[in-house]
Amino acid sequence: ILTHLEPGMNPNEITNILSPTVQNPSSDITFTGFDESDPTKGWYAHGTGPETRKESEERAAKFYVWLCEYLDNQLSSTFDSDDQEEDDVFDAGVSIPGEEHEREHDKFSPRKRRRRTAILIGHGDFMSLLLKRIIAGFGHMVENEGIPHRTAFVHFNTGITELEYFGAGRFLLMSTNQTPHLDHPDGFFLKTGGSLKDGWSYLVPGDEFTLDAEVSVAFSDEVEEHEREQTEALKSLYLSGTSDAAPRRRSSLLLECLDGVELDGDGEITATGEEEGSKKTFIAKRGLQVVGCATYYPETGRISDVVVRPSAKGCGVGKSLVGAIKSHAKKLGRSGSLYVEPHTEESHAFFHKIGFVQQEDISADDAAKMESKL
Repeated sequence: ILTHLEPGMNPNEITNILSPTVQNPSSDITFTGFDESDPTKGWYAHGTGPETRKESEERAAKFYVWLCEYLDNQLSSTFDSDDQEEDDVFDAGVSIPGEEHEREHDKFSPRKRRRRTAILIGHGDFMSLLLKRIIAGFGHMVENEGIPHRTAFVHFNTGITELEYFGAGRFLLMSTNQTPHLDHPDGFFLKTGGSLKDGWSYLVPGDEFTLDAEVSVAFSDEVEEHEREQTEALKSLYLSGTSDAAPRRRSSLLLECLDGVELDGDGEITATGEEEGSKKTFIAKRGLQVVGCATYYPETGRISDVVVRPSAKGCGVGKSLVGAIKSHAKKLGRSGSLYVEPHTEESHAFFHKIGFVQQEDISADDAAKMESKL
């Protein structure tokens, strides 16, 4: 039970610690986010209880915007103060006169070109929220409102992260979560906040959030690029004939596995128009993760390239894909049948189970075709 609210270190305490290592403490040590009128108040002196998820996300967002602006100003002021622009080369792999004997890994040695290095020393969860924004850039987004992301950056308290900044929100992550100041016998007692025992698993959302989604249909202009990328990767990995010895037959249908999650109302199916004619690609998703896809040709009623992620076996992904195609065909006013051409016993058995039957009165070349009435 929380009985005492820790306000955090205040500007006076931090200045006392940093002063011996700073040439001009009064000008070189600045504080953003503190109560400027009272340097005895810590950064969380305004708090009335533990910081909520929403509050910490908002604080990380504000710090990220402030950090980019601060570093942009630092780069700009460097140009104004010592006129190094002509000596600075964006590609640090290109040597400039005077830096032949510099020691790149000695962070305290003099440099010919302006520095872009930013060192962040932060605490656990906040650094995870900040690093997600730095890595994703301005494309950072929340997959499920109010729920943490699938992936987090574990960070010790006072862990050190090194970044190289190139202006306009462009970062290189050089290293993260380094603790050289704690990697000695006496420091082990101070090394906290960076293990599973410290509760990091609570930043990973539960199955009820990652396995559920909704069934819907969207066209190509509504499909995100990451969905298209995952779909192509699934086809390349799990459709038949992808080995070097056997080029993939794109018109074939293979249900490699029926894995994943129940999508009967809890899975998201997306239909997208592609450039080749009017074919549609249906995508089954769990949140932002694609778990299956299939291609449908409205003119002929043919279904091909059905593929499901192997980790979703037996949970209705394939059935949901075909069901979504049927519903879409009916909405288009199509009558007649849907056709598939299974090339494995497993896929033949699957389509038979969901109502497809062998075509009658067909040629030997079409002996593998199955149909299902709309």
